[in-house]
Amino acid sequence: MSALLQVEDLEVHFPAGGFALPGRPKRLVKAVNGVSFELARGETLGLVGESGCGKSTLGRAILHLNPITAGRVVFDGTDMSRGEAADIRKLRSTAAMIFQDPYNSLSPRQSIGDTLAEVLRVQRKNSGGKIEERVRKLLSLVGLSADLINRKPATLSGGQCQRVGIARALAIDPQLVIADECVAALDVSIQAQIINLLIELKQRMNLSLIFIAHDLGVVRRLCDRVAVMYLGRIVETGPVEQIFRAPKHPYTAALIRAIPAIDPDLSLPQKPLGGEPPSPLHLPQGCSFHPRCPAVMEQCRHDPFPTDRFIDGRDVACHLYPTAEPSLNGQGNI
Repeated sequence: MSALLQVEDLEVHFPAGGFALPGRPKRLVKAVNGVSFELARGETLGLVGESGCGKSTLGRAILHLNPITAGRVVFDGTDMSRGEAADIRKLRSTAAMIFQDPYNSLSPRQSIGDTLAEVLRVQRKNSGGKIEERVRKLLSLVGLSADLINRKPATLSGGQCQRVGIARALAIDPQLVIADECVAALDVSIQAQIINLLIELKQRMNLSLIFIAHDLGVVRRLCDRVAVMYLGRIVETGPVEQIFRAPKHPYTAALIRAIPAIDPDLSLPQKPLGGEPPSPLHLPQGCSFHPRCPAVMEQCRHDPFPTDRFIDGRDVACHLYPTAEPSLNGQGNI
């Protein structure tokens, strides 16, 4: 499969709030701090990690909803990181985002039909009398009745609103969809329905999907590959079943151990991950995970994590693996 999206050494830094002290440089929040990965056409990549690790910021930066500090985003062969208006328009006409909050992502003043029709008009996907027909087809595509066209979001359930959000993303006939925690605010039964819908749409439309989540169980069901993110960096990337069966990075292993079991007779994880992630305002020297890592070595406290470790079919940014194997494309993907 050819790469639809290439992200290379991407950085997104924000100025911290508050007043800067005289004579001191302005503090920066390093939300994304050197991320690289590729997404193939038709592939689903799960992006996982604790809250605040930079997952949503990374997703928004790919679509130029956040400014990029450094690095490159190459979409369908075009370097989008130059920020040229024509390139960004092309990106927005072929890539879309599904947001976390199903209510706040929709205008409360617009009807469902007007919300979808606006996208079609702005992106020039349909003209004239064909717009209403297309709106009805979009609602049907996501399992909603055309009777909802004149309804406002406040009269719909959370699951229905999220289906409208998916329909809005599909209105542009996208090649790429970024779903940002799109089931986190929904009941478990509704989550399952939305995941089933995404699986069906992915197969029917050959979508490339970046699925941002903290629920690893959902990621395992939906995704082809997983990228594990910690404090603005990707620490492990690989096929979903390999990652879940035999995680290599200590942080990945801790996340998988923490997945809740359905069986109440099973014991809790023996070694839960302790502590909190350091502040992105004050990144630790060396590997950023070392203050919490159960396998920390002295090298981890001083040396940046390695970016060329390809171990058992996945890229791992960890000093536990001192020798690098050649990756599939001859270089690490982290």
